[in-house]
Amino acid sequence: MMEIKILYRHYNIQGSDNRGRPSWFDYEKCFINFLDTIKDEENVDLHVVMDGNIEGNFIKKYTEYFTLHEIKAGGDQESFKKAHEIAKSLETKEDCLYYFLENDYLHLKGWVSKIRELFDTYSNLNYVSLYDHKDKYFLPMYENLVSKLFVTQNHHWRTTPSTCGSYIINKKIFLEDFEIPFQISGDHQKFLWLNENKNRFVITPIPGLSTHCMENLMSPSINWNKL
Repeated sequence: MMEIKILYRHYNIQGSDNRGRPSWFDYEKCFINFLDTIKDEENVDLHVVMDGNIEGNFIKKYTEYFTLHEIKAGGDQESFKKAHEIAKSLETKEDCLYYFLENDYLHLKGWVSKIRELFDTYSNLNYVSLYDHKDKYFLPMYENLVSKLFVTQNHHWRTTPSTCGSYIINKKIFLEDFEIPFQISGDHQKFLWLNENKNRFVITPIPGLSTHCMENLMSPSINWNKL
C-alpha cells in the first residue's frame, strides 16, 4: 500500500487570528479534524514540524499521534524549507507520497483513499492539492481559464495554475524539484515557474477534499461550517 508521509507545519499559535477567518475558525479544531481523517488509515505517518517551543501550545496534548520535529525558523519560507529537509531525511519507499500541510486547513474524511486512487490511476502526476480554490471561479484573471479534467472511480480533478503551500507529491518529483521552492518567493510564482520551466502542473479536486480556512475563499459546494 502506498505510504503517505505528512509534514504538518505549525508554530506557537492557537485560537483564531484576524486574517479574514470564518467566525468558527480555530487552529486546534483544524488539527483535531485532520487527526480524525487519518486515524483509521494504514501506512499514513504524521510528522509535526513545530517552529518554536511546543510548551504551552495545544498541540502538545496530541503528541501520541505524531512524530515531533522542533525547529527554529521564525518565518514561513524558512519553516517550509526545514519541512522539506526533514522529509528528505526520512526513510521512505519508492512509492511514497509526501503531503506538505499548513495548519489552517479543514479536511473531509476519505481524502486518503481518493489520493491513493488518483496516484494509482495516473502515473504522470506532479503536484496535487486537496483544496478547490474558490478564486478560480470568480476572479476576472481566471475568466478564460481552461482546465484538463481527470477522473477516477470516485472523484473528478482539474488542472489549475497554482496552489498554496499545502500539496502532495510523489517521491520522484519531490527529489527532482527539491531545491526549487526555496529559491522563489510566493506560492503562485513558484508554480508558474515550475510550469513554464519544468512543465509541472497542479491538479485539484472537484469538489474539494479540504479547504484553506479563509472567509469567501473556501472550497465551494461544501458546508464547512457544519463540519
